[in-house]
Amino acid sequence: MGTDRIQKDSTPTLIGSVQRALRLLEAMSAEGGVTAKRLARVTGIPLPTVYHLLRTLSHEGYVEREGGSFRLADDLPLAS
Repeated sequence: MGTDRIQKDSTPTLIGSVQRALRLLEAMSAEGGVTAKRLARVTGIPLPTVYHLLRTLSHEGYVEREGGSFRLADDLPLAS
């Protein structure tokens, strides 16, 4: 009972790296193929962080690299 009350009254814990990754995915959805520099510019995320997030998203199958650009994968893992 006491735990439920604490959870209702407290602010949810948000994970910043997840929020940043979602911002990148949203920007890629809006822009199509886009460079890491452009993603950093439109999202306000520092370029080194953009590269780290893109590497992870690519490894997990959410992002594909085409030359110097990144785009959402054709077959997103969530869609399967």
